[in-house]
Amino acid sequence: MKNTFFALLIIFTTFLSAVSAEKPNVLLILTDDIGYGDFRCYNPQGLIAVPEIDKLAATGIRFTDAHSPAALCSPSRYAIITGNYPWRGRNPDGTWTYVGPTQLLPGQKTIGHFLKQAGYRTAMFGKAGFGTTYEKMVTEEEPDFTSKLSEGPIQWGFDYSYIIPRGHQICPYAYYENNVLVGDPSKIVLLEQEDHWGPTKGLGIAGWDSSTIGQTLTEQATVFIDEHLKQNKAEGKDRPFLIHFCSDGAHAPYTPPKTLFGRKLAGATGMSAHTDMVLEIDVLLGHFVKILKERNLYKNTVIILTSDNGGLTLNDRKRFGHDAVGGLRGQKGSIWEGGHRVPLIIHWGDDTDAGSTIKPGIISRQLVGIHDLAATLCEIAGVEPGEDQALDSISVLPVLLGKQDENVPIRDNLLIQSQYGFDTLPFGIPQEWQNKPFREYADFLAQKAKDEGFEGIGHAVIKNHWKLIFGLKNQPEFLVDLNEDLQERVNLIAEPKQRQRIDEFQSIYQSIRKSKRSVPPFRITVSPKG
Repeated sequence: MKNTFFALLIIFTTFLSAVSAEKPNVLLILTDDIGYGDFRCYNPQGLIAVPEIDKLAATGIRFTDAHSPAALCSPSRYAIITGNYPWRGRNPDGTWTYVGPTQLLPGQKTIGHFLKQAGYRTAMFGKAGFGTTYEKMVTEEEPDFTSKLSEGPIQWGFDYSYIIPRGHQICPYAYYENNVLVGDPSKIVLLEQEDHWGPTKGLGIAGWDSSTIGQTLTEQATVFIDEHLKQNKAEGKDRPFLIHFCSDGAHAPYTPPKTLFGRKLAGATGMSAHTDMVLEIDVLLGHFVKILKERNLYKNTVIILTSDNGGLTLNDRKRFGHDAVGGLRGQKGSIWEGGHRVPLIIHWGDDTDAGSTIKPGIISRQLVGIHDLAATLCEIAGVEPGEDQALDSISVLPVLLGKQDENVPIRDNLLIQSQYGFDTLPFGIPQEWQNKPFREYADFLAQKAKDEGFEGIGHAVIKNHWKLIFGLKNQPEFLVDLNEDLQERVNLIAEPKQRQRIDEFQSIYQSIRKSKRSVPPFRITVSPKG
């Protein structure tokens, strides 16, 4: 009897080890301000050659109806790591400070926590963007840079981190490794614009150079991978890893290096420094693929490439003909499709049909939000986050595995929000505002809405390719059939036959906003290897 027990125990332990070994690594690359039209696999007329991204799409799955839950970075970044809509955090429009508190409310967990629970070693790199908090402060607005972060990646469930609290565009201009400032705190100085090439002066580490960020973050991620493999060998385990890699491309300041990992970058697109920063994503992806292949990790690593919000056309469209939003209306910040329809490419395999869990060359029309990645990663890892977590996230693993009929929606509807003050603007801008900055008019309208008890943010509900936009005071303003009018030119809201649809979408909006969670509690239904 005793021998039988130990035999069964050995079999069970061997089974658990095999299951652990089968769990894939995850490399989640979250780009910054990359639009639906920046990559040629989405926009054949795009003028930026991105061969590594095109290959990833050709050997994985490409979603054509993927959206950031907000048309702006901070709220979307919170949503992608928690699986919650942005307004379930501290502030409906996101948290932008770096001296606390953060956008995460007490008890809210992240993909770092979820996958750590499943045995993953977890890491975060680059722009956080939803707030940090310091153990000590000099004043209410200035932290003691000798102190650690009391709310940062360690508290967000990441074993290792190398982050820039708010990104390279705003202070503090410094890296933090495992919640500790990298460098000498006494060398934190007030940097002028010419010192760091950002939009404003601010506190940062002396000698800060924005052009080196992409290479620095990628090299640090490579060190993490190698240390991870060493730890596995030392422990006799085969633990998988999660890397949440938040790139600097393609957010301002646009400071591409001359070369990056052997490829020319500055000037390589022949257009602008902004388009060169889009190209940086391709270079970084190619380097990551090279690293994974050299370490025999490529086949069993899920590579995800997406963006935190829509793109910026800037002067590239007018001067050079490159359209970052691929013909869509609007851009970053707006409730139009250009503000929140984003690339989403997922790859898992060795590029062959036989050796890939996600079969090469799939194009999915499924409506998804990038915050659905939280539940998807949980299902891949084989862990349920709990009924009080990932409140708005649906696993798209059945789509990745080809087990979901394309004609059967994986999610019933999706709620999107604009930047503060943005709805269907610029319709009807009064004459007295014509010659003033658009941002001033948007802030003016948003404040008027807030004075009446609203958030001052535009929203949209998407369902069955129909989209209803709500203004700053939650009133329906624009209805469109995206199948027929993806550029959102014609407003159907006044058509009598649409009254029932408008009522339905209003009901959906109210139901989601009043809910404790908008989707059923996540349950594991699909085995990646099954």
